[in-house]
Amino acid sequence: MRTYRKMALKAASKAAEYLRNTFLNSNETEIVEDHGSDVSRRMDLKAEEVIINVLREEGFKGAIVTEERGTLGEGPPFAVVDPVDGSLNYVVGSPYFAVSIGISLGDSLEEVEAGALCPAFGHPCYSFEGPRAFQGSEEFSKGRLEKVLFFYGDPLIEREMEILKGIYSILGKPKIRTPGSISLDLLSVAKGKALAAVDVRSKLRNVDLAAAVPLLIRVGGGVNEEVLKVKVDGVRVAGDLIATYDRELLNKLLQIYASFPKDAVYGE
Repeated sequence: MRTYRKMALKAASKAAEYLRNTFLNSNETEIVEDHGSDVSRRMDLKAEEVIINVLREEGFKGAIVTEERGTLGEGPPFAVVDPVDGSLNYVVGSPYFAVSIGISLGDSLEEVEAGALCPAFGHPCYSFEGPRAFQGSEEFSKGRLEKVLFFYGDPLIEREMEILKGIYSILGKPKIRTPGSISLDLLSVAKGKALAAVDVRSKLRNVDLAAAVPLLIRVGGGVNEEVLKVKVDGVRVAGDLIATYDRELLNKLLQIYASFPKDAVYGE
């Protein structure tokens, strides 16, 4: 019997293989659909098509929530798909992108039961089901903690920079990185190699987080409650993200975050 983890793992690994094989091929980065605020490129559509086909071939009967094609079928369960997390990195030739699939038994992110996260380069695929997490075929393991913060915020918005200053101080002036694939950032946090990943732009969507956040939770990490409550029955904005390698640190960062409400006036 094919488990949801194995379904997600096979689909994500096939899509990641396609992305590796086409990396640096300019034909694959051609814009094929312009949505005004966003565009679809050939590799987005092809990777998504690979995932949809493999999931159906493997017997997945629920809804598939996609960036490019909308929601296909009816759920639950819901397979929440990001075919290229870090697509701009793929376009500009930076090998920091991944394929992400989370399968939820209900209609929220906290009900994700299984999933797979396949970095295009340098890693095995990571997967989980129930309480267990894996790297390749082995049990998930952690590395040596580094003083690193992944942070995404608008430098022209004072509230977002004030949050950065507060977190930067409480973490003891860590190295700050903004590499452009939140699922891979969260993977580094899950593996205990980075302290936290924070995005305060209110732009992240459920498809960006559907595999990496549940994986992080299963290995002892923490994330703000609002993210866990986001619905997964369609592509939706998840809002701000505060994620840490352990739950004790999460509480400290949430206190900083709460000190800067969105409706307050700054700079006066």
